[in-house]
Amino acid sequence: MLKLDSLFNFMGVLLFFIFVLISQVNPKADPQITPPGNLVASAAWPAGAIDVDLWVSAPDDKPVGYPNKSGRVWSLLRDDLGTANDSTPLNFESAFTRGLPDGEYVINVKCFGCAGKVPVNVDVEVRLVEGGAVWTGVVTLVAEKQERTAIRFRLRGGKVVAGSASSVFKPLSNVGGV
Repeated sequence: MLKLDSLFNFMGVLLFFIFVLISQVNPKADPQITPPGNLVASAAWPAGAIDVDLWVSAPDDKPVGYPNKSGRVWSLLRDDLGTANDSTPLNFESAFTRGLPDGEYVINVKCFGCAGKVPVNVDVEVRLVEGGAVWTGVVTLVAEKQERTAIRFRLRGGKVVAGSASSVFKPLSNVGGV
């Protein structure tokens, strides 16, 4: 009888140590994900063989888009070509800043490969990682190769300058030999 009680006690202690060991091998993930930049611009458009390009610019830097994926401030995460080289139906591009120099920022979208599929409604969002949404809206592209400004605004000290936001067109995709 004593041997059976000892065996059960030993098994209980062994199971406890196995449980503790397993819980340490695969600890719970921290739900906080640190964004890769200070300002995020994103564009999403309907599924299918539609190629829309996100173009962004920062003060005193050349525009960033598909042929020039990185500058001093902006970096384009991925050039989404629609269904080409893609395993999902999601059409989405995003860019992130490293730092927030004072001056004007411009966010454009361009209908690069939309022939026969226009109009294309592009959902655009610009968000300060510490400060929330700068602008959210829909830009409608109605012609092949059309480029439109979603938003342009000024930052000072990491904050949007009041009254500086507009959607007055400023071309980015054909600037500076890009």
